[in-house]
Amino acid sequence: MEHRFGRLPRQSMIFDFDGGLKVTEYSKVQKLSLWYGYFGLIPFVGLSLVIAIGIFNTGQVRWLYDSYSALVLSFMAGVYWPMAMKEHGPACPARLMRASILMSLWAWFTLMIPEVCRPVAFSAGFAVLFGIDRFVLEDLWPWDYLKMRMHLTVVVIASQILVAMFN
Repeated sequence: MEHRFGRLPRQSMIFDFDGGLKVTEYSKVQKLSLWYGYFGLIPFVGLSLVIAIGIFNTGQVRWLYDSYSALVLSFMAGVYWPMAMKEHGPACPARLMRASILMSLWAWFTLMIPEVCRPVAFSAGFAVLFGIDRFVLEDLWPWDYLKMRMHLTVVVIASQILVAMFN
């Protein structure tokens, strides 16, 4: 399957709970997560460019950008809640639940701080989420998912930096 970023791989290396490595075909859900993940960058990139260029009412565009940032940060943090409900896993369920709640609250409170501080706070939140995925939950994720998450996190933080520069 071809797309703008090149060919989607057909196989993924997945670590199982026994510590082994197995190669599996991409499922429809895995392919869909790649598509949705990368398409989710469109508002970050598009709105940050509009803010940088300043062609529209930047106050309204900035609110759209910040609210989308909070929405995505909360959504990504919400992934940890059902993972914590599993009986077996690499992280303490209570810690995952706390991380999920705290990161969602972080996103919400970030909307209440001065506009000039928001890009730093959102960048920190996205970096923390990637750190949890990469260093705490890495055994649960396929490598291709972690690679995608790294790409997404880098682009999102870069867009936050762009917004901060043109605040």
